[in-house]
Amino acid sequence: MSKYTYITKECLFCSSTDAANHPVVYHKNFKDEDLNAEVFEARKTTKHTHYEMVKCLKTGLIFSRHILDDASLNELYKGSAINFNEMLEYIKNDYWQPIANYVKGWTRKKAVDIGCSTGFFLEALKDNGYEEVYGVEPGVEPKAIARADIRDNIHTGFYGKGLYPPNHFDLITCFQTLDHLSDPLGMLANMRENLKPGGHVYMIMHNSNALQARLFGEKSPIIDVEHIYLFNKENIKLLGEKAGFKVVEVFDIVSRYPFSYWLRMAPLPLKKMWIGLFKATGMYNKIMPMKAGNMGIILEK
Repeated sequence: MSKYTYITKECLFCSSTDAANHPVVYHKNFKDEDLNAEVFEARKTTKHTHYEMVKCLKTGLIFSRHILDDASLNELYKGSAINFNEMLEYIKNDYWQPIANYVKGWTRKKAVDIGCSTGFFLEALKDNGYEEVYGVEPGVEPKAIARADIRDNIHTGFYGKGLYPPNHFDLITCFQTLDHLSDPLGMLANMRENLKPGGHVYMIMHNSNALQARLFGEKSPIIDVEHIYLFNKENIKLLGEKAGFKVVEVFDIVSRYPFSYWLRMAPLPLKKMWIGLFKATGMYNKIMPMKAGNMGIILEK
């Protein structure tokens, strides 16, 4: 008997999961005993463990039909560790650049980052003029290694209704988290409540229509048990509008990482051979900008 409880998710747009309009694209490929906190760590080299995944023929939304309930997911995420410290400065810069010009015209008083990890983006916000910065992070380890001037403002737990007052923040950010949630529309509703009129939401998530996702299919890093809903540029706009926001912009994210990172994450055959080749040519630690399949969205209340 499984120690986990499963629930059935519906399409965010059709409010159903009927097979005719939501055919299976990938079948579940794991047993419950395969799951542990390591499987739910960020930026790991995925083993391509995933639920049964279906696709909405109307909007292109890809989602996991039968998933672990929130209690089970919460326990798995709480135990996940930070394994990408060497990448934090690259990630911080890549996430900051798309809003650098926008921020010049925004009110910079209070901001919160949902799924803030070690608070690396809170550092960017504070260093660029935000007076008060807050974070929400389910993992215990990230807060312990957060920068001292940010650590006390990180809430260890999960974001939800009642955590912060209404009309409280000028900016809410959320990176690579929306597609992990069992109720992304509910989280957007909470964001809108916590945001001041004229305030903004800035999110980054995977793009299910990106080249790498279409090229690698089931072997793409985004096809993973962590990802419950996978969006594209069109349906993420629909989701923002459904939550009552004005969509300001949807755009590709350029990631500037060492070539070694791209090799580690890519589902390539003979990977050791490729690593040896690029080390020999001096390419292994070179910075390589790439549109790797992530997209950003800015919303306004």
